[in-house]
Amino acid sequence: MPGEAHTGTAMEDLSSTCESPLLAKPDSNNLAEDGSTDLKGRPVRRSLTGGWTASLLIIGIEIAERLAYYGIASNLVTYLTNVMHQTTVAAAKNVNVWAGTASMLPLFGAFVADSYLGRYWTIFSSSIVYLLLMLSILLRDG
Repeated sequence: MPGEAHTGTAMEDLSSTCESPLLAKPDSNNLAEDGSTDLKGRPVRRSLTGGWTASLLIIGIEIAERLAYYGIASNLVTYLTNVMHQTTVAAAKNVNVWAGTASMLPLFGAFVADSYLGRYWTIFSSSIVYLLLMLSILLRDG
């Protein structure tokens, strides 16, 4: 206001207008601030959910998936031509269809996750299906 004496610095003026400090003090209840709930509707504690355990699981699944994908992709034409007795043109076509389907399935997974199951149940259920299919291939051919 004009005519009033200004005694504080610019930093003091800014700090008095801030609603929360830059480094917030930890809550005693440690609950998620966004209103998240668990499967039973109870408030979620931040210290017990997510974090590196979930991240390491997803990273491990992605590494295994990439190894399986490129392991299959590198040998698929040879398998289709030698074992399945397809022509080279048919084998190349089938490999392209397989690669295209594998590239489009994440869009289907995103739709299921957003519309029906949620991201964690979608990751969990698709990982179980993937594991069962890989084990069935291993046991059948092994």
